[in-house]
Amino acid sequence: MRRDEIACKAAYSAAASAALLGADASAVVVYSGVQDLAIEQAFAQNLSIDDDEYADLLLKNYVFFGGNYQGASIPFEPGKIVGFSTGLNYASALGAGELVDAAATAAAPFVVSLAYGANNPNAEFNDAEGAFIGLSFPIGGAMEENLHYGWVRVSIDNAAGTFIINDWAYEDVPGVGILTGDTGPDGLPGDYNADGAVDTADYTVWRDNLGTDFALSGNGDEQGASEGVVDQADYDLWRGQYGAGAAPGAASPAPEPHTLGLLAAGALGLTALRRRRGPLDHEC
Repeated sequence: MRRDEIACKAAYSAAASAALLGADASAVVVYSGVQDLAIEQAFAQNLSIDDDEYADLLLKNYVFFGGNYQGASIPFEPGKIVGFSTGLNYASALGAGELVDAAATAAAPFVVSLAYGANNPNAEFNDAEGAFIGLSFPIGGAMEENLHYGWVRVSIDNAAGTFIINDWAYEDVPGVGILTGDTGPDGLPGDYNADGAVDTADYTVWRDNLGTDFALSGNGDEQGASEGVVDQADYDLWRGQYGAGAAPGAASPAPEPHTLGLLAAGALGLTALRRRRGPLDHEC
């Protein structure tokens, strides 16, 4: 449930660890809120992530002779998009909780394919629901020291030609990395997968991590005995928030987990074990 869950992932990367340890304590995540902006076919959308007069990311939903194409590019150097190259440049479809920082963007491209059917066989966004694009972009001048790190969550159906920009966020201090899905201290309580809605998918995240110290995207219960562990209090929070952030009329009654008692009992054992081992014995 802690934001510093990323320390486990960063332990495998010296650069990532250094970025976290050196992060400015005053850094704040600036979140757009759920937007769900549709890009019509044959059009592109300039996105100003920091809401100034400059575009930070160009997202494209075109139709070429080879079929529907979705792509992205950074207008101003030295910004980049987390991705890879196999002769063609591709964006990586990131999951929630992945670190976007200087190491992640060091060898990254600035123009990428998101999806182009069989024409771009290594594209990772052909059928993407709530996948994250990680990026760096400059604020205040085209210099490395002005780079900010952010994420944009998108949903793309290449075959149907649909492209939705769900939401986005960035760190307001240059050089500070960000976790995909991190919406900052004003995130949506109970939204354990950081998709902007409290629904059954969040219950699945809670169930699969019951009794552990999983971060719950920073949106869990951190009061009293619930601090640092996924437990019954996090379920109660999720149930009370069920339907928040959903489109009007889309929410249904929160499901009752039939095995909640057994799961909670197991969680108590796991919690006790974790506390006996202590923080120095924690394994990622």
